[in-house]
Formats: sequence, C-alpha cells, structure tokens
Amino acid sequence: MRTLSFDGNVFDEGNGWIYRKVMNWTLPGLFLGAVMIALINAGFFQAGKLPSFVPTLAALFSAIYIIPSVFVFPTAWFLSTGRTRLYKNSTIDLYKKKIVYHKAEKLVMSKPRYNVYSVTQLRSVDVKRGYYILHGSVTNETSGGSSGELKIPVAFDNMQLILEKARYR
Repeated sequence: MRTLSFDGNVFDEGNGWIYRKVMNWTLPGLFLGAVMIALINAGFFQAGKLPSFVPTLAALFSAIYIIPSVFVFPTAWFLSTGRTRLYKNSTIDLYKKKIVYHKAEKLVMSKPRYNVYSVTQLRSVDVKRGYYILHGSVTNETSGGSSGELKIPVAFDNMQLILEKARYR
C-alpha cells in the first residue's frame, strides 16, 4: 500500500491555480489602495494643485481596479485556504488492485468528516487541469452508493501513480 498526501506545490499548479492567479492580479490593487489613501490624506488631490483630469483618472482607476481588488483578494484567499484545509485532511491509498480516496467533506470543530470512495476495475483516467477523473467501479464506502466515475483534485504528491494503475489512458 502507498499513501498519497497533500502537497502544496502540486495544489498550486493543479487545483489551486485559479486562486493563485486571482490573488496575484489583485494584490497590487491592495497596495495601490493604501497608496491612494495616503495621497488623499496628505492633501495631494486638493483643488488647484493638480490638473482637473488627474483626480478624475484616480477615481476611475479606483472604481475599476482598487475597489474590486479589496473584495476579490480576500475572497480568493479564503476559498483557497478552505480548500487547502480540506485537502490536507484527505488522503489517497493505492493498493494493488484498488484505490481508496479518503475525502474530507467538511471540518466540524476542527475534525474532518470523511467520505471514503474506493475504485476498483479502473478503466481509464481523464487528466484535466485541476482534476483527475477516474472511470471504473466506484463505491462510496460511507453511504453505500456506487457510480462509474470519481473526481480527485490535483493536490496530492505522486499522482502519476494513479495513471499507472489505469488500464487505458
């Protein structure tokens, strides 16, 4: 048996790429917002000191980039942190003829609630940017249901071992 655990670098490249991209685009807006507030408090935008179009451009830039950044950055950070906390508590166990995914569905009082999925007769794996979609006989060990596919986020180390288990890639 081999256990795959969470890897932050794999998460950033795979499932968490959109959060990182959004945070990288909006972080400068937070700094520019602080600079804009400092300039306003210093009296830089007082009437008569600057041409009339500069305060208009500053207000337009604030409305288009700075104000949305103040709301979007914390939202992306919060969602990324929540996903990371769940993935840190999830594991994938690789057996000779079976894959068991211990998925942390939610954290209650800092204790994870798990759904355990087992995949046998793995036929193929579709590789997407943020997920591996496993096709085979999937059983939800927690509730007893079954289906034909399972989505596993790209957030675990050595995920290429899952590809090696598939009969057809």
